[in-house]
Amino acid sequence: MQLSSGALRNQIEPVDRPFHSWYQFVLGYPPHFVRYCISKFGTARGSLVLDPFCGTGTTNVECKKLGIDSLGLEANPMTQFAAHVKTDWEVSADELERSAFEVASAARQSLRKFGLSEDNTLFNRSMFPPRTKIEVLDKEPRLDHEQTKVLPKDFISHKPLRKVLVLKELILQVQQEKVKNALLLALANVTVNDASNLAFGPEVYASKKKADAPVIGSFLIRTNAMSKDLRSKPETYGQARIELGDARRMTDYFHSNRGQVNCVITSPPYPNEKDYTRITRLESIVLGFIKDRLDLRNIKTNLLRSNSRNIFVSDTDDQFVKNFPPIKRLADRIEHKRISLGKTSGFERLYHKIVGHYFGGMYRHLASLKGLLAPDAKLAYIVGDQMSYFRVNIPTAELLGEIAESLDYRTEGIELWRTRAATITRTDLNENILILSNR
Repeated sequence: MQLSSGALRNQIEPVDRPFHSWYQFVLGYPPHFVRYCISKFGTARGSLVLDPFCGTGTTNVECKKLGIDSLGLEANPMTQFAAHVKTDWEVSADELERSAFEVASAARQSLRKFGLSEDNTLFNRSMFPPRTKIEVLDKEPRLDHEQTKVLPKDFISHKPLRKVLVLKELILQVQQEKVKNALLLALANVTVNDASNLAFGPEVYASKKKADAPVIGSFLIRTNAMSKDLRSKPETYGQARIELGDARRMTDYFHSNRGQVNCVITSPPYPNEKDYTRITRLESIVLGFIKDRLDLRNIKTNLLRSNSRNIFVSDTDDQFVKNFPPIKRLADRIEHKRISLGKTSGFERLYHKIVGHYFGGMYRHLASLKGLLAPDAKLAYIVGDQMSYFRVNIPTAELLGEIAESLDYRTEGIELWRTRAATITRTDLNENILILSNR
C-alpha cells in the first residue's frame, strides 16, 4: 500500500466512519495510516499490535476491523474510555437503540419540567416509547462549584449545558453497563460537536456562543449511527484490550504480554505548548472524569511532559537524557533565546526544561517497551518537528531515533507523513514517521 498525496492529509475517509466516528480526537491520525503501517510491516492475523499512546483508539479500531488483536494504553481517562467503548462490539444494537429512545423520551419530559424544550419535528412521535424504565428527573442536575472552576469560560452555553446534564443523569439509569457506556460516549460526542461553542484551529477555543442546541435530536442521530455500525460489524474481528496508564511504565500494564508484541503503531504528544487535557476538558467534566483541580493534576502527572502546564517540581525525566549532547544543546539554545529576548514569565522559564523532560520521558517509554516486543518487532511513531519555543527548531523524529538507537533499537528510516504550518510562525514543519525495529 502506498500513501497518495491525498492520504498525507489527516482526513478520515467516508468508508472509515463506522466505529471511528463514535468519538474522535482532533489531533489524531486517520485509519488509513494504520492500514499503511500494517501493509508495510506485513502484519497479519495472529500478530499483536500495540498503541502505547492510543488516544481514542484509531489503531485498535482499525486492527479490530482487520481481524488483528491489539493492545492500547492511554493516560487521559476520557480518551481511554472512548477507545474502550469503540472497541467493545459485544453490544446489542437493538438494546442500544431502544435505550437511547427511552432516555430521549424521559429527557423530553424532564426538560419540560425544568422549563426547557426542543424542536423535535425531525423525529416521529412513535419513536419515543410511551412508558420506559427510565424515570423522569425530579431535580435538575448541575455542575458543582469545583467542576465549574476547571471548566474554561464559554466552552458551552448555559442552556445546552443544562440539557446535556439532564441526558447524562438519565443515561446513568440504564442497567446494562455496555449499553450505558455506549450512550455516554454518544453524549460526549454530542457535547463537543453539537452542544458546545468549541472550535479547533488547531488549538481548542470558544467560538460564537450558541444560545441553544438540539441536544436530544443530536443524541438520537448519533446513537442511531452507532446502532447501524454494530449491525454491520464483520462476522469475525480482532480482540482489543485498552488500559488506562502511563506510557513511561509499559510493563506495569502488560506484563503478561512480554515478548509478544509484533508491531507498534502510535503517535505520542509532541514537545509543544498544547495542553492535551484542555482539548478534552469539557466532556471530561460532563462525564465525571474530572471533578476538581486535583483530578486534573492527577491526570497531568501521568502524561508525557510535553508542555509547560504539566511540568512539576518533582519531575526527574530529564535525568535520563542528560548524557545526550544534542538534547542539551537544544535546551541551551532555547534558554539563551529566552534570555536574549527578555522573556521572564513562569511558563517561558520552563521552555528549556520541557525539552529534557519530554525526551527523557520518551527514553523511559522506549526502555520500558523493550520487554514487550517480539524479536524484530516493527515500530512506527508519527512525530512532528516543532518551533513552539522561541522559534527554535526541534527535530523530534531525528532525536527520538538517536535515543532509540542507544536502547538497542534499529532506526529503519524517517518518512514524511505530511507538512503542516506552525501556528505562530506559519512555517511549514514536517510531521514524520519514525520507523524502528527491535534488535
